[in-house]
Amino acid sequence: MDKFEELASSRPTIRIIFIHQNIPDHFGGLLLDGDIYINDHLESREKYQVLHEEFAHYDYTAGDISQYSDCSDCKQERLARSVAMMRAVTLDGLIYCYEHDLWTSQDIADYFGVTEKYLYQAIINYRTKYGLLFKHGGYWFDLHQTINLTKEK
Repeated sequence: MDKFEELASSRPTIRIIFIHQNIPDHFGGLLLDGDIYINDHLESREKYQVLHEEFAHYDYTAGDISQYSDCSDCKQERLARSVAMMRAVTLDGLIYCYEHDLWTSQDIADYFGVTEKYLYQAIINYRTKYGLLFKHGGYWFDLHQTINLTKEK
């Protein structure tokens, strides 16, 4: 079972429908009436990322926010993206990578099952949320330029 299938099976009551028709490439997914629609033209890692975001929308957003018609819509979209990134690229997972000598961005992205671009977006999200230097799980995270971890003494 790959990461997408694992994540999908964690919410068995939510239907996931793949869209095969001609749709824009930038369209990743959509939550509509409790069902999640995913662009089938995306590669598997992108589908996994989209599923995380749509689950976050399911958990945290209300109403149709697809048009970004007001500030509330934008805030809900940012929240869903932030939650999705934090679920897909966890701080505990970054500690695991550090402890198991997974150093390159490709190795870390492979571990999480995401693209390198998404990994970088997740790090930016952590910078925004926690700052450049913070403590978690007995480690100091330094996100000034890359991911630097130091075990707390």
